[in-house]
Amino acid sequence: MAALGAAVCMSAPLAGHARVTSGARVRHLAASIPTLTVATQDDALGKAQDRAYFQPFGRKEGLRVIRRVWDGQVATLQAHAATEARPATWALVFGEDSAIRAACMQGSLVRLAGSADNPDGCGVPSMQPAIVLAWDRGWRPSPPRWADFWNVVRYPGKRGLRRDPRSTLEIALMADGVPPQEVYGVLSTPDGVDRAFRKLTQLRPYITWWSTPEESARIIENGGVLMGSVFSNEIATLPSRRHDIGVQWGQSLGDRLSWALVHGTAPAMAGHARDLLHYVVQPAQVNRFAALYPSGQVTGQAAGQAPAGSATASAGREAAVELPMNLEFWGAHLPDLSQRFADWLRGPA
Repeated sequence: MAALGAAVCMSAPLAGHARVTSGARVRHLAASIPTLTVATQDDALGKAQDRAYFQPFGRKEGLRVIRRVWDGQVATLQAHAATEARPATWALVFGEDSAIRAACMQGSLVRLAGSADNPDGCGVPSMQPAIVLAWDRGWRPSPPRWADFWNVVRYPGKRGLRRDPRSTLEIALMADGVPPQEVYGVLSTPDGVDRAFRKLTQLRPYITWWSTPEESARIIENGGVLMGSVFSNEIATLPSRRHDIGVQWGQSLGDRLSWALVHGTAPAMAGHARDLLHYVVQPAQVNRFAALYPSGQVTGQAAGQAPAGSATASAGREAAVELPMNLEFWGAHLPDLSQRFADWLRGPA
């Protein structure tokens, strides 16, 4: 018995040592696997991309692909690009073309080979969602317009708008009576910018701000707002329907989402990033993503038409939007208008 007890006492440290050695080896092996970091703009969409693209690619190439979520702001992207002291901390980003183009022009992103869809090489186009007016059909069966969005006397309640000048300024001008085809001409003048901010000031006390596409749909789904500007792909993929949500495609804004390579990515990782870009555009991978995220390629319904039923009923219909977002305009003016918008937000309520 004494010998047996001694054997047990002696074996315990050895077993513990084995566990420590095994754990250290696993950590060492994990640390030796190359890591590719990809930043996507939306968590729900990013999870589908992770399953369709990132993890299969990582297994195929022997890489760890780590997904991060970013806020779609150019300043955030700049913070992860290379500096004189270090290489880029992200390799690839996925986001709106307005931010991709502005960051590309500032040198935070690499210009890739141009194409018919992307002549200047700023990003690889992927998806074309729309920003639409969504509302709770419980209070109004017929579709509202942006002018109704501002009518808090007739339709009291909170409104959801993006905490960003992109789409928000265009919506303000359409609510003020500017036809969609004239919005960017008006917004290109100092008086037009002033007009958009004056219109926003009228609605300021009633606005609930959202920052991510996913949040744009969540605040109307949970009843936090009566109506709001919403990314069409997000409203179409809500997991539950506590409210009967309608979608107005009239006066909708067409957006585009793209992939881009971050400037200053270490050479080895830049090679893997380019391989991943090639991988995600292959038909087999695109079909896998579409099965996980069915609304991913939706652009909307015919301009001026409202869906017959809920947002889900219109999820698969392809058509044009009334106002495609002007990428050249935002590529040139996003930094200045972002600062003007931030100053306005800090102003008096």
